[in-house]
Amino acid sequence: MLIHIFLFLFSISQNPVEKLIETGYNKYLDEDYTGAIEDFNKAADLAPNNEEIYYLRGVCKSNINEKASAMVDYNKALNINPKYAEVYYEKAYIYLQDQNAEEAIKALDKVLELNPDMAAAYVSRGTAKCMLEDIDGANKDWNKAKELGIDYSELMICE
Repeated sequence: MLIHIFLFLFSISQNPVEKLIETGYNKYLDEDYTGAIEDFNKAADLAPNNEEIYYLRGVCKSNINEKASAMVDYNKALNINPKYAEVYYEKAYIYLQDQNAEEAIKALDKVLELNPDMAAAYVSRGTAKCMLEDIDGANKDWNKAKELGIDYSELMICE
């Protein structure tokens, strides 16, 4: 009973934006991307300067293949917070999907400038370099990813 009272009090103490972000994020986790986008739209109406909303909405849009719209959200997030490394990473992911290795590398360079220990960014940048036939650069990035704890040796082959 005490837990239910605590949860009720916690839920009413959250501001509406936090509650919408939380429900949107839970829908995202449940792969209800459309429902999550609806919650993030409402949150953005209430807090248009919250970069997290645009980042999360962009991720959901990317997951339903609305890449152009996702990029608009990512750019909004970066206009608010230009040091949001995860946003650059998501932009790079779209560039990689579109076979745009040059733009992916630019975005991943920014990720690594902001967060030099993000192993996944080295994996992705290595992949982009491999797409450009920069075998040495790809292997260097993949080796750095291994040092940081990610080892996809069977996939990290650039020939």
